[in-house]
Amino acid sequence: MEREKRIMLACPPTNVNELLEGLGVPPFVPTVEHSLTQCGDCSTDVWIGPHQRGAAEQAPNATLVLCMACALAEQHKRGGGVVGHLGGGGGRLRTVG
Repeated sequence: MEREKRIMLACPPTNVNELLEGLGVPPFVPTVEHSLTQCGDCSTDVWIGPHQRGAAEQAPNATLVLCMACALAEQHKRGGGVVGHLGGGGGRLRTVG
């Protein structure tokens, strides 16, 4: 499938908390269901959730696993896009404590 038609699976980089430090957002804490993979564009290590991993495994030629930074760049190239949520964590923020 052509790249611009593939579904982007934006995954947080392993250093996401360092990148967002001081911005007032809750820290990202991966669950035991998350695993490590690499961004398809820049090879940064990212956390992939079970729903994203399932989508990537079921349709590898229809998805792009990207770090959040590369996903934003890809979205910009496409002229915008639809932001969806695959339902990880029941839609709840993952916070420490």
